[in-house]
Amino acid sequence: MRFVLFPLIVLMVMAGIALAENQEKTEKSREGFKKERVARIKSGKYSRMLMSTLQKTGQLDLTDQQKTNVRQIKGAYIRPIISEENESRALQRKFMTQLQKSDFNTSEMKTTAKEIDSANAKIADMFIDGIAALREAVGPENYAKLTPVTRIDRNTLIKLKEQQTARTQEQAAEPDAKKKPKTKSDKSE
Repeated sequence: MRFVLFPLIVLMVMAGIALAENQEKTEKSREGFKKERVARIKSGKYSRMLMSTLQKTGQLDLTDQQKTNVRQIKGAYIRPIISEENESRALQRKFMTQLQKSDFNTSEMKTTAKEIDSANAKIADMFIDGIAALREAVGPENYAKLTPVTRIDRNTLIKLKEQQTARTQEQAAEPDAKKKPKTKSDKSE
């Protein structure tokens, strides 16, 4: 009886250890993937609101010209807004770093505060220009279907990106399906 139980116990312990190690590796890889995805997206509230609104245009029945205009708006406004938002964040970090010093320079802090305000005003202006250009491109009737513009969080943005990627992959797969020659099983259907 001992000869049977001992190898069985050793086998169970080894299997338990192997499963625990595998599960730990899987959890670490998932965690790293999420952090990597979030780290790549460095946008602020205005760029996310504009991206969300632009994403909603995919649900509208737009002409080819309108779709082209929407893509141009996305290219013209998203990257500059994100760039300015990142600059604003860098200035805010600089301001907070200066504030933590006991011998901070008040004139330098005032200059940094004015630069932050200037960057935020520029971001808001670009956002308003982008929304106005979008309204002009899709028309007032279609724009009314897009509103209200909502502020979205990073998780929603990641979901929107995944949906866009899936749609792009589906569109790329459609021409491939048309090019493939039909087999005998396809002809019989």
